[in-house]
Amino acid sequence: MSAFPRLAREFTQGALFCRVAGQTDQRGGLSLLLAIHGEVELTCQRCLGGMRHTVQIERTLHLARNETELERLDALPDGDAILAGEKLNLVDLVEDEVLLSLPLAAMHAEGECPA
Repeated sequence: MSAFPRLAREFTQGALFCRVAGQTDQRGGLSLLLAIHGEVELTCQRCLGGMRHTVQIERTLHLARNETELERLDALPDGDAILAGEKLNLVDLVEDEVLLSLPLAAMHAEGECPA
């Protein structure tokens, strides 16, 4: 978690395992396969106690070279597209994906908060 400064503010403890693999298609298009798994502890907004949350993300991100390609790739049904510059910060990318997967307000189910 220490490698992800924005996530460290969200979790009280936990571990994430990430795998990022690049690939090309027949037309020379680039994409990243992201696999992020783990279990973290969030703070329940009902009781302010710890709440386990499973992170399970498997996504394909197409890498667009320009805005036109971004629009075309975004229309594909099998993944999302991002605009990739000369450098791509994988830590920020993984952090963004995990942050987007978190519940807006972490809460135990009704009646499940510890006494």
